[in-house]
Amino acid sequence: MPKKTTKQKIKPAEQNTQARETKILNVICNTSLLLMSAVTEAFSEMFTKLSKEMITAITTSLGNLEDAAKDIHKKTDSLQKELPQQIREQLLAMKTDITTQLQEKKEKLGPILADPRFDDGITIVERYEFGLPALTQDLDERSLLGYIALLQASDPRFTTMFQELLEWMKNLPHP
Repeated sequence: MPKKTTKQKIKPAEQNTQARETKILNVICNTSLLLMSAVTEAFSEMFTKLSKEMITAITTSLGNLEDAAKDIHKKTDSLQKELPQQIREQLLAMKTDITTQLQEKKEKLGPILADPRFDDGITIVERYEFGLPALTQDLDERSLLGYIALLQASDPRFTTMFQELLEWMKNLPHP
């Protein structure tokens, strides 16, 4: 007779806590990646051209986020082809490293993440729409490149959100 396996049910409150913590860790990870890429000079030249094109696409599509999103995805497809593989690999390696470190420390961070100040980061991200997956999600390469392009182009709305996130991160409790 086969052995029955029972899955341990997760209570709704625990699911909400896990989803909240995942969002918080994604915001921290993605904001850190964007900050690191902003200070990496290797990105600046490549994004200057793309950023100008993306801002043009966004401003000409004002009021129509769907068209803006399509233009952003077209431009990031182009960037993915132009961006040297080594730089893309470094970006993804940084993402993997940050994600791994956060997951390894997640249990220790649990009591700290319970602080309501962490919710402010989720709130900041959810106030903005860029035609890309939100920073509260585990972003793929294309989405990261889209946000980096917005950062490099000094998009006013993204710059405002990014500055708010950096200020939020500075004021978070430390372990």
